[in-house]
Amino acid sequence: MNDLMQLTPLHITISPKALCELRRLNIGGEQFLRLRVIPGGCAGMTYSAAIDSTLEEGDEVIAHEDEIRIVADSGSTAFLDGLNVDYSDDLIQAGFRFRNSNASKSCGCGSSFGG
Repeated sequence: MNDLMQLTPLHITISPKALCELRRLNIGGEQFLRLRVIPGGCAGMTYSAAIDSTLEEGDEVIAHEDEIRIVADSGSTAFLDGLNVDYSDDLIQAGFRFRNSNASKSCGCGSSFGG
């Protein structure tokens, strides 16, 4: 494991449904799920997620389950401890859901949070 691949000791939970969807998307091997915390939303911050295969300086592996890796930049990791990654396949708002019990506030629609 090189410096870009160090596992950061955070408490992150990936639900079985989210793992299944990540596998369906062929995440594994060189590909991983990249999470970022960016300014936005009515509560101040929001999560950004993308499939990526290029590690950048300062990236940290924050979760590793089977062959599935979740990677974040060092600026985002401060907001990711306690994160629960889930997946919903409902008809109205299908997609990944990110909830963090350590967030100090969240907006009414659930799309942003405050640290």
